[in-house]
Amino acid sequence: MEFKYNMSLAELRKRTSKTYYRKLEFLSPESREVKKLFARDKLVLLHLVKAAKIVDKIQLQLENAHNLELLEFLDKEIKEGNEKAERTKKMFMSQKSIFSPDTLGNQTVLVKGVERKLGQNYFPEDLEVEEFHEILNRMLDDGDIEELKKILNQRTIVRRDGDKLKAIDFVDAFPEFREVAKELELAKEYSTDKKFNKYLELQIKALEKADPMLDAKADKVWAELDGRHKFEFTLTRECYQENLTKTIFDNEALAKRLEEAGVTVYAKDSLGARVGLVNKKGTKLLNKLKELVNVSAKYMPYQNEYENKKSDSDVKQIAVDVDLITVTGDEGAYKASFVTAQNLPNSDKLAFSIGGGNRNVYHRQVRKPGKKKNYRKLLCEEQWEFYNPEADHWAVICHENTHSLGPQSKTLGKYSSILEEYKADMGMYAFLDEFIQEGFFNDFETKQIMVTGLFRCFMKGKPTLEQAHKTRALMICYRMIEEGGIVLDKDTKLHFDFDKIKKLTKTMLAEVVRLQIDGDVKKAKAYIDKWCVWSNEIERIAEVIRGYNKTLNGYVEEKFADLLLESGYEKELLQQLKTETN
Repeated sequence: MEFKYNMSLAELRKRTSKTYYRKLEFLSPESREVKKLFARDKLVLLHLVKAAKIVDKIQLQLENAHNLELLEFLDKEIKEGNEKAERTKKMFMSQKSIFSPDTLGNQTVLVKGVERKLGQNYFPEDLEVEEFHEILNRMLDDGDIEELKKILNQRTIVRRDGDKLKAIDFVDAFPEFREVAKELELAKEYSTDKKFNKYLELQIKALEKADPMLDAKADKVWAELDGRHKFEFTLTRECYQENLTKTIFDNEALAKRLEEAGVTVYAKDSLGARVGLVNKKGTKLLNKLKELVNVSAKYMPYQNEYENKKSDSDVKQIAVDVDLITVTGDEGAYKASFVTAQNLPNSDKLAFSIGGGNRNVYHRQVRKPGKKKNYRKLLCEEQWEFYNPEADHWAVICHENTHSLGPQSKTLGKYSSILEEYKADMGMYAFLDEFIQEGFFNDFETKQIMVTGLFRCFMKGKPTLEQAHKTRALMICYRMIEEGGIVLDKDTKLHFDFDKIKKLTKTMLAEVVRLQIDGDVKKAKAYIDKWCVWSNEIERIAEVIRGYNKTLNGYVEEKFADLLLESGYEKELLQQLKTETN
């Protein structure tokens, strides 16, 4: 395919400049955490990083059929001294795609002539919604139920088979998974952590054979790795990006036929990988606040209408704080921001059916606080004392806990992720009085959670519905201003009414849980349409933010990971290992 650059050189220079291109720094060879490592530890991490980089290549293929071809084109152009190619590749490697929203909510398109597809490369490039639904109906007519279950599964790519479709499991579709398995096997040879090695062993088996139960067994052990384990390695699987499957829920007749046939509809998983070191100090704080989930569980609304979890033993939730070395694939894509924490495996995964739990991983390098002078430009002077970046971390803990609670609706299509994130945010604020009663926070600290958490919801550009996290943030901001939880004065200063916020968030939590229980797509759409509004007040706030935050895109600097991959470094580590052993 012939590629043509979509951006001028001036625009590319702007977007990759220090002002507009945010840098996130992961662990470097000079980091205190790295200097403590022995050669054996570094050899483990070397192979984990290699495995993660292979996952990057797999996800690039899933995301778009032309990604790898584009990379080849750019590398060739760079060798010929083309600055456009060099800067386009920088953008591409940070967003892991030809397409990605920037922080203003605008779609970044790197090259011309490539169309953004709802089904990405999980489905045939020429398959549109109407034909997709027609084929599914035809296969239902012909009784192809087992194949439909595979086609509408999280872990398959789909290709044409005559006038029908066929599914290919990820493991069979991508031989690169065998390469990932080999690297994990080598990491396991150097690791002395028995439980971590057990996880690696199960994950290796899951990468070598197309069997969902093998993934489930690996997920179950991964979710049990707590702060006693040094290494962090995760194969992330989340279904935020692929949208063709989600259109089924807009077709009531088709969705009903599939349900009656016993076919559960799942959007496709995007794949990523994370490598890091568990931070014991940060994990201690998480363990201290671990029982917050028990408080939230007791007060979740409509508990008699879904399987309720009332204790930590029911929730089965581990939390660890991690210093990051590398993130790859969808995990490492800068789509207007980086995620600060993840609660995995998601509720659609098979691990739960065999008694598995959740594991929350918090990203220390991502949650670095912004400049204090900036928040003063929006926050009223009398509430400055309540802005505390550490309180935002407490809020995120409550958010991630709430993902493990309440109903887990899978029938709301493209609205499922938005409402799930919305529900999780409500869990940050709705039970603050109860947290005080149980002795976890004092009144001052809960005010810090409200001010800091809600303040950070405001953004500088209107998001699209595909940006679940940012859409839910806009809904919250608009609702708070509309109903007086937050007041914007004539000087564009924010004033927080704490009593109203706590009362309002209880109402909002009950509303979203009700929507998840009912599973009605039309009601979900109407609710989001009602509150996802870019109002004049929101625009006034955004204008202030745009004044002090120019970032449009971002990237990760991972110097330690780069060192691990340098030619000859493994040989150097093996020599050091001999010395340490002797």
